[in-house]
Amino acid sequence: MCGIFGCIGKLQRENAYKCINEIAYRGPDALEVRQLEGAIFAHARLSILDTSDAANQPMSDITGRYWIVYNGEVYNFSELKKELEELGYQFKTNSDTEVVLYAYIEWGKDFQYKCNGMWALAIWDTVKKELFLSRDRFGVKPLYYYEQDNNFYFASEMKAFFPIMKERKINYYIFESKNYFSYESSPNCCIKGIKKIQAGYFGYLKNGKLGLSKWWNTLDNLIEVPEKYEKQIESLRELFLDACRIRMRSDVPIGTALSGGVDSSAVAGAMKYISQTDAQDVNKDWQHAFVACMPDTVIDETQYAEIAARYIGLDVQKVMVHASISAEKLLEYMYICEDPYITSPIPFMQTYKNIVDNGVKVTVDGHGADELFGGYNFDIIYAAMEVEKDSESFKEIWKTYNDMSLEESRLSYDKFVNMIESFEQSDTDKFSKETQCLDLLNRKLYKQTHKEVLPTLLRCYDRYSMGNGLEIRMPFMDYRIVSFAFSVSWKSKVNHGYSKKIIRDMAIPFMDKRIMYRKSKVGFNSPLTEWLKGDMKEFILDTVHSKEFYECELLNPIYAKIMVDEFYKCKTNSFSDGQAIWTLLVPFLWKKAMCL
Repeated sequence: MCGIFGCIGKLQRENAYKCINEIAYRGPDALEVRQLEGAIFAHARLSILDTSDAANQPMSDITGRYWIVYNGEVYNFSELKKELEELGYQFKTNSDTEVVLYAYIEWGKDFQYKCNGMWALAIWDTVKKELFLSRDRFGVKPLYYYEQDNNFYFASEMKAFFPIMKERKINYYIFESKNYFSYESSPNCCIKGIKKIQAGYFGYLKNGKLGLSKWWNTLDNLIEVPEKYEKQIESLRELFLDACRIRMRSDVPIGTALSGGVDSSAVAGAMKYISQTDAQDVNKDWQHAFVACMPDTVIDETQYAEIAARYIGLDVQKVMVHASISAEKLLEYMYICEDPYITSPIPFMQTYKNIVDNGVKVTVDGHGADELFGGYNFDIIYAAMEVEKDSESFKEIWKTYNDMSLEESRLSYDKFVNMIESFEQSDTDKFSKETQCLDLLNRKLYKQTHKEVLPTLLRCYDRYSMGNGLEIRMPFMDYRIVSFAFSVSWKSKVNHGYSKKIIRDMAIPFMDKRIMYRKSKVGFNSPLTEWLKGDMKEFILDTVHSKEFYECELLNPIYAKIMVDEFYKCKTNSFSDGQAIWTLLVPFLWKKAMCL
């Protein structure tokens, strides 16, 4: 995992250093800039596979014709390496970077289909003077580009362009929409002029013109799944264990962020299970579990993380998350994150910093399962639309909805029925025609996986982790599991009173039943109501009474101040009240953090 930057055109070496230094935290182990024919490449390295200097980047093939900068991991690199060796290729390192480079040389753009992993990469052909850009299937790793004065720039983050940009302007469209989940899957960015390579796209830059093409569509890669649910469980378990196994390939210690929820616990249990097999290519130093502790808040899940850890024989490291930080530190976190978001970055940044401080550079975590398998209470709405109202199945789904929800969000039966009817009239026509082959719940999950929620969360977790020099690996984002998820019926996901039913049943051989069949849903978040009324109160009040707040064009400052005053007058605020206040203030805080 790393930070990459490059320019096709003319750029002084010292300016390339300035650009890569903007994102040097992504790769604290090595930093190199290479002047090439017609291009300059820069790389900040986080050493995970083959930690020797020989695996540093930018890296060339043996002839010096092709050069690569690459951020990510291709987990099946060992298998690809053997295939390439049989074709006559020789390797000088044990890194996946070299494998990816020769895979491109051998198979061209089709090499992407052979790769199982996450990546953003650039390859420069010094003979053709042609740049190849590629981003993984689901956009786990970011890739941005910018054009100015006949130069083409690319980078892992927008801020890498700041040293060379003549001016930085806000893309007001992002803030006018007031939906921070709406743009991440598009080429649009919150800084005007900067664009992103979309997930599952590749491109060639030739003679100053960039041509982009979509190379991956999950709907074109659905699979045949067994009809019987029990066989589906077995199929998913086999895929999941293999996805975890190849993500345990590392030359440095591995850890896990264990929340005590279904997904992270399934991952931790799978790693324990795999470590007891005869698998030869996994790192046995994986027993490092960390839990974010937020005592006396509605979202603290420490007790469940401890149950999961005890079951697999781990000592869990408690990370005491707190909001007693300076305003400058909060703005630093937001600068690292780059984009506006609906919750505070504090718990995530503090947790991943603690993990790194304890000598761990890689975590294997449970991200992606909620979006793929129906882990949110609003997903349950679409399961309810699949059955007849007032049927036993409908009532069961209503109970599932309430079991998953915080107390403030639970609904009476009549209100639940009214909500379903409202969604039936207004929401189902928002799905794209390409997903008509899926049932209603899967159409919703497909949209939030590929267009809305998950792309935004992947971006956020990239920044939270890489801002601390940490790599996150996500078994549930293995493309084989994603294809499986949209090949099974909604009934395999929401059934018998449970969400994510097939994940729970799949993981039960290696995790405590109390965890796998736990119905409450919290998730990794910020306890904003408690924090805004506690450690952050003075900061918030100073903010809304400041002159620059009233002059901020990204929000309605008078309305925001009224809402803040009402929040502090109320004695019993809900969890969502705090999140609403944060979301109101985010445009101003983001602008201040980004120095715009």
